[in-house]
Amino acid sequence: MNANVNQRTVDLVVFICANLFNLFIFFIMLSRPFGLERLERVVGILNLLLVIPLTIAVILNFNAGRDWWTYVLPLVMIAFLIVELLLDYVLQIPFRETRLLWPYLALYYLSAWMMIGYTFLVSKPCGFITLVTYFISLAATAYSYSQVGHG
Repeated sequence: MNANVNQRTVDLVVFICANLFNLFIFFIMLSRPFGLERLERVVGILNLLLVIPLTIAVILNFNAGRDWWTYVLPLVMIAFLIVELLLDYVLQIPFRETRLLWPYLALYYLSAWMMIGYTFLVSKPCGFITLVTYFISLAATAYSYSQVGHG
């Protein structure tokens, strides 16, 4: 690894991104039942910005010759964030009412699970923290669905 970049620092950045993602989803989901569209949009954009540190982490991990999972697992989250950007912000397709919803949800859950996996592989306490924030976001999704009929 680059002498100026510590593996633990890169792993910490990925851990922070995984948990920010879960917390951003929590706020996005809670904003929907309360009609807070502006909050949803701002938090959604903040969520999309996670692609930057995750991409840097993937590049650093790959260039350092670290284990495959250190760059493959975050790539799934990066792919999800790019799909999210395209569907919700660039193309503005109402895909949640089409057959695109299921592949979108599959990629969403796969990306969240990959980040949980990364954090567990780095450290069990980090993994448990990420798992807790994931379940918090899942609870907000269930609440949103019960209130407005979609997550």
